[in-house]
Amino acid sequence: MPPASRPADRPASRSANRPDEFVLAATQLFATRGYHGASIANIADELGLTKQALLHHFGSKDALYERVLGGVADRMMLMEAQDSDAAPEQRLETFFETYLGEGLLNPADSRLILRELLDDRQEDRPAERWFLRPFLQELVAMVQDAPAWRAAPPAAALAAVCDLLGAIGYFAMSQPVLPRLPGQAGAVEAFRSQIRKRVRDLASHGPQS
Repeated sequence: MPPASRPADRPASRSANRPDEFVLAATQLFATRGYHGASIANIADELGLTKQALLHHFGSKDALYERVLGGVADRMMLMEAQDSDAAPEQRLETFFETYLGEGLLNPADSRLILRELLDDRQEDRPAERWFLRPFLQELVAMVQDAPAWRAAPPAAALAAVCDLLGAIGYFAMSQPVLPRLPGQAGAVEAFRSQIRKRVRDLASHGPQS
């Protein structure tokens, strides 16, 4: 598009050689609207580009979505790798506290994880291509490393992991609403303490807790 024809409210500094910026904008839109609600036209408009310019980089909406999910997976795996030499119980506590902190700062990633857990498109995607698979497998392995969980089946550990991810994700997503409620001061710290206690109880008592 020639510079003279660019709408006045679209930033002139954005260019077609910044795919990371495209992915960031797509992450926010997919998190807010879901896969079906965020169109290539929406994302292109958010960036001040044409659909053709965006598709030039990614080829299709599916390819862009996969790129977004891959970025989320990479960030989650980096969080999981923290304190890799610590005891399993401490690693679990560190991960979920970090996950909560990151979710409060930028809920897009945790919102996308929840959407993927509830996604009805999984039947069209091979299991080995599901971006959550290695992330969840690592968390399940971390839970099973705790002494109280070593005899527990993976299904029980997965249920515990999904329970915590869901609680944290929904709390982070509710932040635009919760501050409007009376008596909400201190809710974040109260929730942080509850998550810390739940993780400690989970690691210490095993699947029967």
